[in-house]
Amino acid sequence: MDGIKYLSPEDAPEFGKPPKRYRAPGGFAGHPWGETRATFDRLPEDPLMVRAAWTRGKAPQPEMFCTEGIIGGICSVENVLNSLTVRYDGGGFHVLSEYKIEGQGFRFNQSGVQLYPVIYQFCANWDSTKKIVPENFAELNRFCGMRLLFETESRVQLRNLPEDHVTQYDLVLGELIAEYGKPSGFFKHGRVTIEAENDPADRRSAEDRKFSTWRWCPAADRALKTRCDASIVMSLDPDSGRAVVLFSTPALWEYAYAREHSHEGGDPLFAVMHARPPSRTEEVKN
Repeated sequence: MDGIKYLSPEDAPEFGKPPKRYRAPGGFAGHPWGETRATFDRLPEDPLMVRAAWTRGKAPQPEMFCTEGIIGGICSVENVLNSLTVRYDGGGFHVLSEYKIEGQGFRFNQSGVQLYPVIYQFCANWDSTKKIVPENFAELNRFCGMRLLFETESRVQLRNLPEDHVTQYDLVLGELIAEYGKPSGFFKHGRVTIEAENDPADRRSAEDRKFSTWRWCPAADRALKTRCDASIVMSLDPDSGRAVVLFSTPALWEYAYAREHSHEGGDPLFAVMHARPPSRTEEVKN
């Protein structure tokens, strides 16, 4: 970012009152979640990226059933064996493909912050152990997420600005809250700094700004997917100033789960969605 100007809190745009409860995005650019890839006529024929993973899935909590009751009853062999039969959730092959329309971005109305590029994501899942693409792949391959990138002030740039400067990251957060509600664990704190007249300037500005990864309706720590129609994750690399907003449906969460548990070293998308350390999120932001 070139030519950064100081934006005071007083001069920053005021956003509308957020909804009381999280309101999940229903899609993007007029396309609802779950729409097949074939209906997108503006996307290029070839994807930017295609990745796949196979997983057994996640086993539900095991339960023991006994038809003769618990007190004084004896379970039959058949009931015991039935209790050991496990159906895994989210098993099989998971394929993610990403597409970009050249030159297309997204600009927020109130702040004017531009998100570019915007990446369309499609997920396909089928339960099989054979490495064969199913004949109905086009029907399975559906719109499951968006990856929206933007630039904000880096740590080095912020050191030359007043500490109450409103960043591009702050503006995007404000736009998202006004549209979809507050993210999980969101609390707005004020801060008062008392400085002595003889304090050197470098001591007053020595502490770097802290930024959080914000998540709207994320999957629980050990859960396979989010319970909402779509979740939102907002994260950044403070050193480079590169930031990302993710819209992710349950199908995309399942893909990330499959990649995380089937590839050595884990998956960077899974790391961002679960707010893991920045070192594992670099691939998603590029």
